[in-house]
Amino acid sequence: MKDDNASFNVLVNTPAQLATNYAAWYKNVLDNPGVPWGIGSVDERVIPMRPGDLVGLVARPGHCKSSLMSFLARTEAKRIQARNKAETEAVVYVTWESSAEEIETFFTSDGEYSASDVAWGRVPYDTIMKKLVKRAAFPLWTIGHSIRRAGQPTPRMTLPAVLNCIEYMERDFGVTPTLLLFDYLQLIPVQGKLNRVEQVLEAPPLIKELAMRVGVPAVCGVQASREVDTLKVKIPQPQHCQWGSSIEQAADKLFGLWRPYQTEPKGTEPIEIHPGQFAPITPDLLIMQMTKQRGDQGRYTWGLHFAPQYLKLNEIEFANDNTYQQEGKR
Repeated sequence: MKDDNASFNVLVNTPAQLATNYAAWYKNVLDNPGVPWGIGSVDERVIPMRPGDLVGLVARPGHCKSSLMSFLARTEAKRIQARNKAETEAVVYVTWESSAEEIETFFTSDGEYSASDVAWGRVPYDTIMKKLVKRAAFPLWTIGHSIRRAGQPTPRMTLPAVLNCIEYMERDFGVTPTLLLFDYLQLIPVQGKLNRVEQVLEAPPLIKELAMRVGVPAVCGVQASREVDTLKVKIPQPQHCQWGSSIEQAADKLFGLWRPYQTEPKGTEPIEIHPGQFAPITPDLLIMQMTKQRGDQGRYTWGLHFAPQYLKLNEIEFANDNTYQQEGKR
């Protein structure tokens, strides 16, 4: 990510500087819990997201990439509020797929009404306005095109432009990001690359570089290839990232997402999540598999309850008799 005004000496770490910087970095690891998922069974096995981390959520269309990122964004924003940092810290959601207003629908629903209810215009205007009064103080910012500003001259949303937006937030509003989310990899334009495949290959290391420069973790949605549709178990693996082999190398963690209700015929037998533990196929069943974790064991599968229209994510509990309990613990 080019910056002609930067000095190259900031890239050079002498042994003495590195010793000092590493001590400060590790002290921060001890003092700062990082960004967890907020789901007990997931956080038991997944290292919290740390500054500079790149996390990829890989899925076919309609399998919860955007809504799961929205869940992570809203959950982290609530943590910021809980530690009374809403005036100086925020989550930043960067979208190329949807308008800022469309993404906002997820953040304001919060279980009272769904994104579909808003799309149909079924929610009273007064109800929306009551939500927006609280929303104005909620530490979740969006970088993306606004329908309200359609027709106005806007810069192309390249990653350097996103970095400029983040610097504008810090300079003019005094707000520093704690988590960046990018929706999604295959839509990110890269300067000087006209071919879409080249742009997708170039984007992951640029996102990783941006995350390290800003000093926060970054989560990126990744489209899976159609090959996944032919698999018996349709959980995307790293090699299924569409045009995105570089995400395999750049990412610190990768997760494959699958909603069996979207792909399997009605009447299909329950799916075995772990040996002897089965989950029936319901609209809310989300199977998430960690396929890479740098620095630790990198493969595990979870069965989760996820209602994307409300951004409600819960664990599944399996009883001792191998039956499925409808209500998971939060």
